[in-house]
Amino acid sequence: MANHYMEHYINGGLELGFNLHYCGTEQCVPSHSYGPAMRDHYLLHYVVSGTGIFSTTDCEYRLKPGDSFCMFPNRPVSYRADGDDPWTYYWIGFGGENAANLLKLSQITELSPTHAHAEPKRVEALFAELLRVSEDDGLASEASCLGLLLQVFATYLQSQAGTSLPARRHTKGRRDFYISQAIRFIQDNYQKHITVPLIAKQVGLERAYFTKLFHAHVGIAPYEFLLRYRIEKAILLLGQTNLPIQIIANSVGFDNAAYFGKLFTRHIGQSPFAFRKHNQTLL
Repeated sequence: MANHYMEHYINGGLELGFNLHYCGTEQCVPSHSYGPAMRDHYLLHYVVSGTGIFSTTDCEYRLKPGDSFCMFPNRPVSYRADGDDPWTYYWIGFGGENAANLLKLSQITELSPTHAHAEPKRVEALFAELLRVSEDDGLASEASCLGLLLQVFATYLQSQAGTSLPARRHTKGRRDFYISQAIRFIQDNYQKHITVPLIAKQVGLERAYFTKLFHAHVGIAPYEFLLRYRIEKAILLLGQTNLPIQIIANSVGFDNAAYFGKLFTRHIGQSPFAFRKHNQTLL
């Protein structure tokens, strides 16, 4: 019985900090093995059927359908199909400056390189579609493959998300992720009517825990961060445009110009009108 093997190379023309190299699938014969060997990039496998053993220099993992395992750059590993029930798996090789952080957030590390998926059929379908799409060349195909791989990683993140998890279960990598997502949400939506409960909901945390976590990492409460960010944007508009104060207030998330002026004066020490008079760039 011969191995059923298929692999497609991906051009890698997109510059997004996350590079795809190739993907493939193999239906292994009994006791088929690879390694010890290493790669200069990440290589993620997903087991569809059968069983096998994945070995690093420190540990040995017996894997089954629905499990995945990851090779890390320049770290020797080996893996072997079971003699009686050999596995079939998909794989994807990737790298880039953002790859390590995505794996870290997914809690896939050199010390814990395996993962048991809660939705194996969904993940299998994503890998199958990724392999199919990769048959075509071009940036559109590469972008589609990247999107599918990110959906695979979304299954890792979803298995860890949820406010029912105790705070102590959130690793430093996860906490950093929550804060960066909150800050990004504020920066993208400060012009809208966003609130702290909405920000907490967007990152998947209970409000009180989110507020405590944000303050511990940033040094100020999330509402204060939002307010300061809006004031900073207002300062730019006051100094670089002739827009009326009401329009500037609306543009940074305030419906009421008087309330905006009160908060601006409290933070800057002078009214928006006075600040503009003394600081406006010549237009």
